[in-house]
Amino acid sequence: MGRASYHRLSRAWSTLFPLTACLLCAAACNNTCVSGTLNAPGGSTVNVKVASPPPSCPLTTANGIVHLEIGAAPGATSTPGITGPHMAHLFVTLAGVDVHSSPLASDETPGWLPLASELQAHPFQVDLLEDANANASAAPFPDAVLPAGAYRQIRLRFASLPLGQFALETNHCDAGAPHCAVLSDGRVQALALPPSRPDLRILLESAPSRELYVPPDGAVTLAIELDRDRSWTWPAGDALLFAPVFRLSVRQNANLAD
Repeated sequence: MGRASYHRLSRAWSTLFPLTACLLCAAACNNTCVSGTLNAPGGSTVNVKVASPPPSCPLTTANGIVHLEIGAAPGATSTPGITGPHMAHLFVTLAGVDVHSSPLASDETPGWLPLASELQAHPFQVDLLEDANANASAAPFPDAVLPAGAYRQIRLRFASLPLGQFALETNHCDAGAPHCAVLSDGRVQALALPPSRPDLRILLESAPSRELYVPPDGAVTLAIELDRDRSWTWPAGDALLFAPVFRLSVRQNANLAD
C-alpha cells in the first residue's frame, strides 16, 4: 500500500517539478505573474502561483466597454399627451446611470457601478424624444469600463430641485428647472417626476437572456429608450407630471482584440 502511494507521488512530482522550474525561470527574468491549477495524478489539484518581484501579484479582473445611448425607441411616432399641441422635446437632467448584477438590488444595495461617472459632478440634460440610435448627440457619454460579467438592472438617477452648485452647460428649460417639455407651439412647461420615484430602476426584461453581458476585452452598446406609446404626462398645477416607461436594448460590438 505504501509502495503504491510512493509511486503515485513520484509520478506527480516528476510532472510538477520541471513545470514549476520553468515558471520560476520565467518569473526570474522580469516582472511576471503566473497563476494556475495543475491536475495531479489521482484526481488531486495543485495551485501554482509564481511572481516576480515577490511576494506575489494578484490576478487582474478582465474588463469590457459599455457604450451608452439614451433617447427614444427607433420608429416610435406617437408622443405622450397628444391632446392639443404635441410635444416636440422632453428634456430630463440625469445625475447618474448605474448598473447592478442583481435584479433584486435596491438603491441601498452595495455593488452599483456607474455607466456615466461624470454625471455625479456634472449632471447632463438629454432629450428623450430624440432617436437614441440615429442621433449620437442624444447621449454623448464617454464609454464606461466595467468588470466583465452579467448585469441585470439599470438605475436612472434624475436631478432634483434645487440644482444648487450644479450649473448645466446647456439648459433648454427655464432657469433652474431640471426637466421640461417643449411643445410644438414653442411653449415650455416644467416636468415633475413622481415624488416616490426620484430614481428609476429598470430590469433588462427585453434584452437577450434578460441581462447586459459585458464580454472580457469586448464592447457592448446599451440603449435606454423611452417608450413613447406607454409613457404619459398629465397636468399637475403649473407643471406636467411625467411618468416615463423605458425599455432596454443591447447590441454586441466588435471584439476589441480583433
